[in-house]
Amino acid sequence: MTSFKSLIAALVIAAATLAPALAAAAEEAVLRTRAVVTGDTVTLGDLFLNAGDTADRPVSRAPAPGERAAIAAGHVVNAARAAGLLWPNHERYTHLIVQRDGLEVPADMQRDAVADAIMRSQATAAPADVRYAVSFDKTPRALHVARGTTPEAVVAGLEYDARTGLFTARVTTPARKARTLTLTGRARQIREVPMPVTAIGRGETITEGMVSMVEMDAARIAPGTALTVDEIIGMSSRTALRAGQPVRVADLRLPVAVSKDSRVSITFEMPGMILTATGRALEDGPMGGLIRVLNTRSRRTIHARIVAPDRVVVESDLPMQLAHTLN
Repeated sequence: MTSFKSLIAALVIAAATLAPALAAAAEEAVLRTRAVVTGDTVTLGDLFLNAGDTADRPVSRAPAPGERAAIAAGHVVNAARAAGLLWPNHERYTHLIVQRDGLEVPADMQRDAVADAIMRSQATAAPADVRYAVSFDKTPRALHVARGTTPEAVVAGLEYDARTGLFTARVTTPARKARTLTLTGRARQIREVPMPVTAIGRGETITEGMVSMVEMDAARIAPGTALTVDEIIGMSSRTALRAGQPVRVADLRLPVAVSKDSRVSITFEMPGMILTATGRALEDGPMGGLIRVLNTRSRRTIHARIVAPDRVVVESDLPMQLAHTLN
């Protein structure tokens, strides 16, 4: 009798000890209404609210960032059972949908990636200062990268027609199994050209603060347009220049040092002799420029080089003949 009572007591103690475990095992797993994954692996904790200590148990690979994937319900049942979870799938789901969270790669970033790829492909054919502005035929779908990484668009393939500007690009991200988009559109060559920031009057000397570099469609840049600031700074305008408009090189000249019809001192120097006379400039000329000058005494026209705002020097290999022109 004593041994029988001892056996009963042992069974009671064992039942009390095993009851919580049996109850936990019998508790059904509660499926989440929406499964969102942040990492590369789908776990039981991503699928069930009460996964407990088994939450980190892997179930399958996660889809690419921003993508969705379907996991067979039977596979989930087996994974849960192996971890000690009971999910009888009363709803008889055939698949569970999992969404991978991620950071969006915006359309502007995709556009810049395509523009850079086109520029690299045309590096030997286009001027070094040309860049490309890209427009898509349709707004591209969103691309995503994993959280904690830097959003980046990658051009996996490119077809570009330099004559028409049309392109077809395959754009993706560095993420594993990332979505690849096929994007079509047109690229335009863009160049920076110097333009006046304010109106510049005829004859004004252009200083650095008067111009700035402005982007414009390369196809609209006329031949003979100044392309660098160095072509403009320090020059004088032959005509009035409008603000925000490209400048033609032909509309520029060196600043006038001697104006037409102004009086100048004419000098000719040779060993042992200096001849001077008074003259009148027959045309405008810059410092160092060669202009026609009328000797007001002899009424003869000579060519002289401007060395100062009111002084010109005659250059000639015929000094005696020149001397007659100065008398």
